[in-house]
Amino acid sequence: MLFVIGAVLSVLSCFFRGTSGLVIAAAAVDGIALVVGCIAAAFSLIFKKNQASKEEKRDESEAMDRILSEVAHELKTPLTVIRGSTEVLADGAVDQEEYGEYYARILRQTDAMTKLVSDLLDATRSEDGFRMAPVPTDLSELMQSVCRDFHQTARTAGVSLHFEVRNELPLLLLDPDRMRQLAGIFLDNALKHTPAGGAITLFLEADAQSAILGVSDNGSGISPRDMIHIFDRYYKAPVERGGLASGNGIGLSVAKRITKLHDGVIEVKSEIGKGACFTVRIPLSKRKVK
Repeated sequence: MLFVIGAVLSVLSCFFRGTSGLVIAAAAVDGIALVVGCIAAAFSLIFKKNQASKEEKRDESEAMDRILSEVAHELKTPLTVIRGSTEVLADGAVDQEEYGEYYARILRQTDAMTKLVSDLLDATRSEDGFRMAPVPTDLSELMQSVCRDFHQTARTAGVSLHFEVRNELPLLLLDPDRMRQLAGIFLDNALKHTPAGGAITLFLEADAQSAILGVSDNGSGISPRDMIHIFDRYYKAPVERGGLASGNGIGLSVAKRITKLHDGVIEVKSEIGKGACFTVRIPLSKRKVK
């Protein structure tokens, strides 16, 4: 089964050989979710079969189900970006000189899916399934790349997407894949709650103590009754208070865990009908490259 995943991801890499692979790649994108679902089911069966007692089986099965749900949820974002880029290329809606950027975007998201599949494998060997690989990172450059990846999705939704660096940030010791995942969660969430004609801003700034990453929108906002639960796993605001019928309430809980891994603090401010702003503060004392 892992061989199948590798084969599917390899198909996407064939983009660099020309546009003739676009139709195959589009089909591969749809197939990835199904393949990962099959892997998840297989791991779940193996996991449950190997437990020594009913109590251990129940506790560890719940942990595995949680991890599988989170990985499956996080696959949606790269799949959305890949599909949007693939459709634009297939329609011939970009100039020849822009092809390289679209191919690079697809490759970045393919790498993100590869890492998520790796997380799934790690989940069979550890309780949490979350690894950190911090390296000196230019957060401004990384977030600019994330913003470019979401531009097509935002354009399709009729939402304007902006990127701002409000002052200079130092190099930080971060896991770039996790930070990309974190920003993707915020942007995906903002897009779901911002109607056509709205605006979203991904911004960076720094003060004496922290590097700050934030995503603000002028969408529907969050009810005060839901604010205290917004980062709880599986929590979904009721539809009558602006919640969505779709989704599983996992994304923001994952964002909180990624923030914690970076010694940071996550916050949200919102007003009904005026949008929301999610921010992550990362302490310079612990993450600034000396």
